[in-house]
Amino acid sequence: MNDPLERRQTMRDLVPGGYLFTHAVFWTVVGMVAVGTNAVAIILSIGLGLLVVESLTQR
Repeated sequence: MNDPLERRQTMRDLVPGGYLFTHAVFWTVVGMVAVGTNAVAIILSIGLGLLVVESLTQR
């Protein structure tokens, strides 16, 4: 009844152009916007800051 393959096929049919194609377009646009708005640098600096804080408070 609840075949994962059948559920995956149903999800693929929900979006026009196919599930994988839609995801590829979506993540390409998100990546281009992130690079264009310098969000990548902001996210990496926040991550680095959290890493330092976690390292210092672990002791």
